[in-house]
Amino acid sequence: MHKISKILFFAYVALVFYLTLLPQENFTELSTFRGFELFFKIENFDKLVHFGMFGLMTILLFWSYKISNLRLIYIPFLISLFIEILQGTITILHRGADFVDLMANLSGITISYILITVYIKNKKTQQI
Repeated sequence: MHKISKILFFAYVALVFYLTLLPQENFTELSTFRGFELFFKIENFDKLVHFGMFGLMTILLFWSYKISNLRLIYIPFLISLFIEILQGTITILHRGADFVDLMANLSGITISYILITVYIKNKKTQQI
């Protein structure tokens, strides 16, 4: 099970890289599909998606590696920062680095870290 959780974590990170490095045109096309157009009309919906993607990444990192110190924040944040740098430098993507995306990612990471910390403390008090 432990090996599967690590594979799941890396598969998820690969999926996040894939989705965040898709050319901008792909999202424009997606917005025309019935059922998806509502999400593209919500202002800043992509920030909620960023929050969720990196929050889930943090939870999967904890589940896979049992990391409970600040590395649980650093690792997803560095991945997020690297993605934003790639978005800003690979011009064929027609995307750009966005500080607000980075903050949405960090918010998801931080909330997940807080929830994991509370979970660990509650688990320890139940064992006593």
